Amino acid sequence: MLSTKFEQLIVLVLFSSLTLVAGLYLLANHNRLFRSSIKNKILRKNLVVWMIGICVIFAITPTNPEFYQNLSGNKLHRYFLIQIVASTIMVLFVFNITWAISESNWVKGLSFRKRMIAILVTIIISTIAIGVPLNYWGNKGSFKNIEYSVLFNFYTGVITGLIYITMSFLEIERQKKLNEKELELSRLRELKTKAELDALHSKINPHFLYNALNSIADLSITDGKKGRKMTIALADLFRYSINYSNNNFSTVKDEVEMADVYLQIEKIRFEDKLSYTLKVEEGLEQFLLPRFLLQPIVENAVKHGLKATGQLTEIHLEVKRNGNGMVINIADTGPLFPEELVPGYGVKSVYDKLDLLFPGNYEMHFTNTPVKQVSLYVHKLVKDESTI
Repeated sequence: MLSTKFEQLIVLVLFSSLTLVAGLYLLANHNRLFRSSIKNKILRKNLVVWMIGICVIFAITPTNPEFYQNLSGNKLHRYFLIQIVASTIMVLFVFNITWAISESNWVKGLSFRKRMIAILVTIIISTIAIGVPLNYWGNKGSFKNIEYSVLFNFYTGVITGLIYITMSFLEIERQKKLNEKELELSRLRELKTKAELDALHSKINPHFLYNALNSIADLSITDGKKGRKMTIALADLFRYSINYSNNNFSTVKDEVEMADVYLQIEKIRFEDKLSYTLKVEEGLEQFLLPRFLLQPIVENAVKHGLKATGQLTEIHLEVKRNGNGMVINIADTGPLFPEELVPGYGVKSVYDKLDLLFPGNYEMHFTNTPVKQVSLYVHKLVKDESTI
């Protein structure tokens, strides 16, 4: 047992310092404590606040004159017991009153400054309202040191309120920084998506370009009119691919027209070996699709049909409504799809564009019966606002 008041005070100072450090640690980590072990939010917050409150009360014990009176009378155990009970009642009362006020719609509708003032006043009043009766109880029904009790609880409320305001301000600043980082990440994702789409738009099959230019060179000697027509069609196709407006979308009308331009070029090359039809249900022309969505599918039909067999190939492209969305069917008379279909670059680019621009709102099916066709279902109709 400690023999002198000096030794007792040394122990007290060390104890107060440790409890202050513990309280600061709990305060800094209050949002993370007991998350996994206590699921009830109210219970968890009450427990954390109680632990912080007990630490703070013990840390400021040397400022309480009653402590020294009990120290001289060697009644510390009773003093600390009363402090623990009183602190528990005070902390839980003040915290829950303040939390109820702060969560009210009226307070939430105030500006940050007015909200903090309202909460500060609530903390001060509730601290005095519970602190003074507790002092009366602790002194066995006597308002001993009533002036000190009022001032002590007033300053305790002010300090607690200022700590709350500081924590709230820091939390808002932290949230602002998180929002700024999220905004920056969102912008980077948008730029990444745009770069990926630009790359997909810019890649036209080099074999197609090579063959088209060779055909134009031959036609310039044998049939100037066809050569001119093919040159104009090829220019239109590349003008569309350049995408001057930097728009990732195009209307159904424009997409079908570009598929038509591509098929015109191929028909000039292969003449009677290729025939095609294009049909768009009325009212769908101004809905949006990713740019260059249809041309790769049509190109596949030509490549695996006419070019692979050298025989007459018919291609039929139809766009029609399907419930609240649309379906695009591209049928051809070429060889059937293999059972284990491995998407090439063209089909993969279609998937990539739809994943980026219509995530979760599309399906693509390859069927051989009753006709061989690619069916592209778009479940989300996006209207071209510029036409409204």
